[in-house]
Amino acid sequence: MKPVLDLDQLELNGIRIHDAHKEGTEVRIKYFKDNQLKEITCNIIKSMGIWDMDIKCSNIDGRIEIPFNWIVQVEPV
Repeated sequence: MKPVLDLDQLELNGIRIHDAHKEGTEVRIKYFKDNQLKEITCNIIKSMGIWDMDIKCSNIDGRIEIPFNWIVQVEPV
């Protein structure tokens, strides 16, 4: 079951995604999909706007879009 995040954690995730895109660095994203915790390390390929719902990132395996509300944690690599 996906944990409920407080506003501080949501804000921190958004800041880390923004900073990773701005600085061109990788992040490790932990997210829930199909009731399973998954993890991906990737580069953010598109800046996230206020109305964007998906995070667009890429790594050696290709591109992926992750809905922001699936994300549990974002860590700089």
